[in-house]
Amino acid sequence: MHCVLPNTCCIALVVYFEKMASEPMSAEYAKSAKSACKGCMKNIAKGELRIGFVGKANFGTTAWYHYDCIWKNYENLKSIDSSKTTKSIVLGYSDLKEDEKTKLDADLPKYCKEAAEKAVAAAKERPLPMATEYAKSAKSSCKGCSKGIDKGALRVGFTGKANFGATAWYHYDCIWKDNENLKSIDCSKAAEKIIKGYSDLQDKDQDKLEADLLKHCSKPPAEKRKSDASKDGPTAAKKSK
Repeated sequence: MHCVLPNTCCIALVVYFEKMASEPMSAEYAKSAKSACKGCMKNIAKGELRIGFVGKANFGTTAWYHYDCIWKNYENLKSIDSSKTTKSIVLGYSDLKEDEKTKLDADLPKYCKEAAEKAVAAAKERPLPMATEYAKSAKSSCKGCSKGIDKGALRVGFTGKANFGATAWYHYDCIWKDNENLKSIDCSKAAEKIIKGYSDLQDKDQDKLEADLLKHCSKPPAEKRKSDASKDGPTAAKKSK
């Protein structure tokens, strides 16, 4: 494609995109306090060291993170070749302070290796499509109604459907309205083979969850269910109380 910009602009663009191709990450001291961390969504202070994935934000720009937040993004870190030098991976590395270069030299290979190992482990063990638990705090919000989920409340979610492959959590009553995700759930399987954390629930919540799962999922059960097995004795899925 012919470049219609002045030669100097074309050259600058070529250099920029070549850098993007060879250096998948970037680091710099924030020039203002306008950027928000893609991890915690809070602002990055002016002058603070920020680090990001090149080309991962809107319009091919850099997705910036607080230094400590970026190491939680396993999805992007797993593809970084940590066998290369940090300088060859991180655009702007040479402009950093010596102590921060040293810190980055140690952290980058450590977390990239950890992310790659997690990816391999996840590939070997296919996760269950749903999860449930009693909320450990009141920090999560429901993906259905967007309101907060109270601490201790029974929450149910679809694994891998939130940012960075996390679980998309819902209020118990809200999840049954998500027909798009529910239609892919194979309800011919027993509940404990569908929902991570099912066996940790109280008996009454296990019964309620199983009944609602059968009611709202499109596929009818083919196996002997807990409700049938209960006629002969307690299900093995339940914890002894």
